[in-house]
Amino acid sequence: MPIDIDDFRKFKGGDPEKIRESERRRFHPVEVVDSIIEADETWRKLRGNNDDLRKQKRALGNKVRDLIKAGKKDEAAEARKNMKEANTQIDQKIKEQERIATEAAAKRDSLLHTIGNYVHDSVPVGDDEDKFNKIVRTWGLETKRGAENNDTKANPGGGKEGALLHHHELLSRIDGFEPERGVRVAGHRAYFLKNAGVALNFALQTYAQHFLSEKGYSLLQTPYFMDKKQMGLVAELADYNETLYHVETGHPNDSKYLIATSEQPICLYHAGEWLNEKELKEKPLFYGGVSTCFRKEAGKTGVDNWGIFRVHQFEKIEQFCVCHPEDSWAIHEKMIAQAEAFTLSLGLPYQVIAICSGELNNAAAKKYDLEAWFPGYVEVDTSKGHPHPGMRELVSCSNCLDYQSRAVEIRCGQPPSKHNKNASGHKGKKVYAHMLNSTLCATTRVICCILENYQTPEGVLVPEKLLPYVNPTFVKTDSKGRKHIPYLQEVKINYQKLKAEEGKKKKGKSKGKKGGDAKKK
Repeated sequence: MPIDIDDFRKFKGGDPEKIRESERRRFHPVEVVDSIIEADETWRKLRGNNDDLRKQKRALGNKVRDLIKAGKKDEAAEARKNMKEANTQIDQKIKEQERIATEAAAKRDSLLHTIGNYVHDSVPVGDDEDKFNKIVRTWGLETKRGAENNDTKANPGGGKEGALLHHHELLSRIDGFEPERGVRVAGHRAYFLKNAGVALNFALQTYAQHFLSEKGYSLLQTPYFMDKKQMGLVAELADYNETLYHVETGHPNDSKYLIATSEQPICLYHAGEWLNEKELKEKPLFYGGVSTCFRKEAGKTGVDNWGIFRVHQFEKIEQFCVCHPEDSWAIHEKMIAQAEAFTLSLGLPYQVIAICSGELNNAAAKKYDLEAWFPGYVEVDTSKGHPHPGMRELVSCSNCLDYQSRAVEIRCGQPPSKHNKNASGHKGKKVYAHMLNSTLCATTRVICCILENYQTPEGVLVPEKLLPYVNPTFVKTDSKGRKHIPYLQEVKINYQKLKAEEGKKKKGKSKGKKGGDAKKK
């Protein structure tokens, strides 16, 4: 998904220094830009040389033809002999230069895929999200659960003496999942959702679809896997090792990958199409992606792995937009606003974060995260020096400009030509649509957030907006007349937490032993 190669070419109006500055903001090595320019110049020079050599071959052939026409047979025979010798040398030179040019082009294109999108000027510059991410706005955090003015005595939770429980403890109390059996069947971070857990999962999917449909989004339930070639157009190189699951089909030429988000297949929904510029300007294409998502989450450890917060398989409703290039920044704000409205409708306190430049993925020119309040995480976050204890990401919202559409050839407007001088292309170049994506609802994470914020001594209250979508079999009325999902069992032992604590103790003993050995020496 590279940026336009012409942006590296000054003679084509490109500005390599603009690319270097963007890469500096990403904390990428700017020397790569120079390597791309060098490889591209080598490729162009050798192609030009070979064109000249082919002209020489044609000139030699024309000379022989002219001599024959003039009746100069002896001279023509000599010229033909010389031509054969010259052509042999020229062909060898062309072949060698083509080899070098092919290698230069391969190097250029490979490096080109490491260059990120242009970082927008409003993105905070920094390479540490704990230090440089910027809080844009908040909602509900002043009266959040567990804050000083809203303690467990005034608003008790589901634990002993009103203590606030973690989401996985609450999910266990409502008999909503079976993690141990899930792990036994499918390995680490697998789970069975059960009864009320299933009800909440489907309720959130249905409500989220309804929410987007009312706002004019077209719903798309996408394929759950993609061909390797197609995935290569929309996935970043790091995704293959860290995120994507490879599916073996038994055929060497039929390689598949499970999707990590519906954004990936929707990127290709209009692949190869010319979209009507006027229509796109008047009515951007908004889609609500509905899918199960599959992620390796390689290298991710810690408390976020408890329960169903960070798992290998989950359902997600995604916002996706294809729009006119002039409108993408306004639509970016609109899409994060939709995510905020959805989160607010569920009564979940949140903050919107502008992600710093060094933490952007290559496709994003700017990204917002929406982090919601998880009171169960405050204690452990505080002990680890987390900059925003209790806040966890629910939404990621990115403007990818034409980075993705260029890879899959989604264009709008025709470039100027001899037959159409009034076309909308800029300086004879194709105009690519802009593409944006944003989470609306990753169901497992939202379930976790609802559980922690709506827990009571008797059960978990159901947010009013969600209530019509929840299977009524699992909804009861508590002692205060509120609709809730009641607890059906006591808190199970938190094996994940115990294992983490045991690991810390062993680590501490190991350090102490090393220190003691060092003193002896």
